[in-house]
Amino acid sequence: MVQPPVRDDGLQIEEHRTFQESFWRAERVSWVIFGLTLIAALLGVTGSGGMLERQIITVADGSVDVPRFSRWEASDVLQATLAGGGSERRLTLSPEFFRTFQVEDIDPPPIAAEGGADGLVYRFRAASAQPLVLTLHLRAQYPGIVSFRASVNDGPAQALRTIVWP
Repeated sequence: MVQPPVRDDGLQIEEHRTFQESFWRAERVSWVIFGLTLIAALLGVTGSGGMLERQIITVADGSVDVPRFSRWEASDVLQATLAGGGSERRLTLSPEFFRTFQVEDIDPPPIAAEGGADGLVYRFRAASAQPLVLTLHLRAQYPGIVSFRASVNDGPAQALRTIVWP
């Protein structure tokens, strides 16, 4: 059996120093990548909470709160606040929205849903002059980047984008 030579520090081991140093470098790069991934997850980039997870567009007749990041086949929520006044209020979502998202439930339920030139128009009736808060329970059917438009009470449509992670 061939024994390794005795080193200057008195140890009698055989080591591959260049391999060990390159392994340490790769390990440190991995730590940085894992740290950045953890920070991104805490900020909400993974779609499960955090200050970057949601986006809100505000228009004259209300607002729409949409996930900026979502997960494929996971439940999510779109909330819309329709300004008070008038007996009928409308939320319009473009066809691109429905190519990726399935609407599982709407609370409160609309009195009608009809196709229009700008997409699907949900009509709601409210007796009070208070703002109407809607909750649409969604499920993403496909991963990818979804660009769509939303409008409130036939106002100008606002562009939105959601990234659906696989």
